[in-house]
Amino acid sequence: MSSVKKAPRKRRTPTRNVVFHDIARFRSQLLDRLLRPHGLTMSQAWVLAHLFWEDGLTQAEIAKRMEVGAVTLGGLVDRLEARGVVERRDDPGDRRAKRVYLTDDAEALLRVMNQCTAEIDRAAFAGLSAEEIDAMNAGLSKVRENLLAGLTVNAAGSDADAA
Repeated sequence: MSSVKKAPRKRRTPTRNVVFHDIARFRSQLLDRLLRPHGLTMSQAWVLAHLFWEDGLTQAEIAKRMEVGAVTLGGLVDRLEARGVVERRDDPGDRRAKRVYLTDDAEALLRVMNQCTAEIDRAAFAGLSAEEIDAMNAGLSKVRENLLAGLTVNAAGSDADAA
């Protein structure tokens, strides 16, 4: 056994990929924590958010947008329906599909979700000027557009390869 002590490893600065991942993860964890006292999970809040943006989506459309399976989405909608904030209705154009609609009781949760998001933003942007926040948002929006374009190109290439 060697008694030679190794020098401590130099701590490295996280890469952009790690920073992006951490920001998304920390925001999710904080949102879950802030929503919990209101009886809501982040996943349930995302279902509601999609419906606030476009009410009456089918369960399949919501699952696709959230990138979750139909069974997972079904469980989320079940819990929201039991709470009385959404309701399922038959799709008039497809008897197999169910559309999900917000009820009037969902409005109170929208206020809660907005308050929680504002609290997260206050914490996240502390010490940054409005100009810095605007510039960062513009830059990140461009990064998002670029990545979405890359996904679209890759998906089209994958579809062509499969043919």
